Amino acid sequence: MTLSAGRHLAFPFRIGTDGRTATPASDSDHVRDEILQLLLTNQGERLFQPTFGGSVPRLVFEPASDVLKGVTKARITDALSRWLGHRAAIEALDVVFEGETVDVLVKFRPAGSPDSRVLRFQRKGQ
Repeated sequence: MTLSAGRHLAFPFRIGTDGRTATPASDSDHVRDEILQLLLTNQGERLFQPTFGGSVPRLVFEPASDVLKGVTKARITDALSRWLGHRAAIEALDVVFEGETVDVLVKFRPAGSPDSRVLRFQRKGQ
């Protein structure tokens, strides 16, 4: 997949080897970065977009249960379809709680791409 028109910033933000802001290698990488940024942002964290976010970092402080798993999957599915529905088709979403660890697995297909990608995010409580 080739890069679309325009310059995208890599996530997390960093400086590249050329001294300029780093960019993702492809549109697929950019979509992966966008999904990761959505998962890591807590709802209410962005001043002018209070409904943006998947609130995954907050999950480590919640008691693990089947109800929380269902609510979490619904919240993440809603956020992905609302904010990134035009950029990626979500094929599968799984949320697993193991002790203090939250594991989120997202299988997605970037728009315009025939192949699927898998993003796994794991967060451990401290």
